[in-house]
Amino acid sequence: MKSISSRDTGKTAALICAGVFIATFVVYYLMQEGPATPYDNFVRLADAFLHGRLYLLSNVSHLELVPFDGRFYVVPPPMPAIIIMPVVAIFGLSTNQTLISIVLGSVNVVLAYLVSRELTGKRSIQLWATAMFGFGTIHWWVASSGDVWMFSHTVSLTFLFLAVLLTLRNAPPLASGLALGASYWTRLPTILSFPFFLIMYMDRWYRPAPGKSLFARINLPPLIWLGLGAGIFVLLNAGYNYMRFGSPFDLSYYLIPGILDEIWYQKGIFDITYMPRNLKVIFAGLPRFVDEFPYITPSWHGMAIWLTTPAFVYAFFAGRSRLMAACWASIALIAFVNFCHGTWGFTQFGYRFALDFYPFLFILTIKGIGDEIRWHHITLILLGIAVNLWGVLWINKFGWVGY
Repeated sequence: MKSISSRDTGKTAALICAGVFIATFVVYYLMQEGPATPYDNFVRLADAFLHGRLYLLSNVSHLELVPFDGRFYVVPPPMPAIIIMPVVAIFGLSTNQTLISIVLGSVNVVLAYLVSRELTGKRSIQLWATAMFGFGTIHWWVASSGDVWMFSHTVSLTFLFLAVLLTLRNAPPLASGLALGASYWTRLPTILSFPFFLIMYMDRWYRPAPGKSLFARINLPPLIWLGLGAGIFVLLNAGYNYMRFGSPFDLSYYLIPGILDEIWYQKGIFDITYMPRNLKVIFAGLPRFVDEFPYITPSWHGMAIWLTTPAFVYAFFAGRSRLMAACWASIALIAFVNFCHGTWGFTQFGYRFALDFYPFLFILTIKGIGDEIRWHHITLILLGIAVNLWGVLWINKFGWVGY
């Protein structure tokens, strides 16, 4: 896809990127909860990697580790630990995982701006959409938290936004595949966004040729490069798990002590019968109302996506095109798997599993806004910013949350 944003000079775009990063960093930094997160699993794992180990030497109860053959393994995929190894090499176990999360969260907002430039030439839409993502979605709270679960989302979004941006810029399929693979090795469900890249690169791998067989119309090299980029990380994950547990499959979630005895997982960690409980949170989750001050607080149980980001409603007005089909296909696949999970990601503000498909929802929202930013667009964006400011303040600064 050729960029519509060529009307902006490179210098202007660079200045806006710098401004977006600085503004986001300052706000996220000032609104963080306070001290660095104690759930710094990836700092400890990075330190282990630097010492030639895949495991921690001792159990730390609050870190949700997997004990296996006398060793203690970090549950989520290791990509976040890999990218922070240079920092941990300098600062050791005192590395502030929350601060790194804030930096990468600020990068994510810059990437959102760059994606918006590929979708519209209207700077007003670009900036309002960027503000919506940076301050009008749960990304604000997630990135300013830095906890192991939230840090995974933040890092995964960095790579997924990068993969989307590369694709919109018609970069070599290998590059997009590598970025998607890195996102997968951070949050496994994001690999299910593969249809987006497959559809968007169709011009490269499919050649209309009436009268020829389907196979004759397919140009294999672009498909091979795209699959190779993502496949490298699939193989890395298989090898990583084989070295840990003697199996190429990711068993870590199943090996968490006592997890399959919990009421949430009576039919295993994933089952289609779990979908209603996830749908209830993402579409009907409400704040907690109490009879005393402050009367209304965020619910750790989760809240509806239309409540935390009302402007996402414009995604349903995006129309029909190859880009829209690519986005909806990826959202549907990721959402289906996440909705089959036994829990919905608590404790949390909003519905954090939805972050796995936020880049595609972001694209749809921009397209749904259309050619002009109007008063009702701005109203819903500002409402989302107000809701997320309320959530971040109440959770990080006042501690007023509840089930």
